Amino acid sequence: MQPIRQIFEDAPDAIPVPEEMRHRRVEFILWPLDEADLEASARSRPRFNIADVDVIDTPSREQRNIRRQI
Repeated sequence: MQPIRQIFEDAPDAIPVPEEMRHRRVEFILWPLDEADLEASARSRPRFNIADVDVIDTPSREQRNIRRQI
């Protein structure tokens, strides 16, 4: 059976499922294709805090192994 890919220019309130795909295991993906919405979400601030760090302390392999023995 071939998958169905359909683009709606104006999405309806309900999307009909073809008879041959009813009562089966299917994957349904809704993906907005509006460029304005995609650009706005890309420019928005991230939802996580970014820490200002001057130095990143990365211990050597020997230092990490010493910590495990304690």
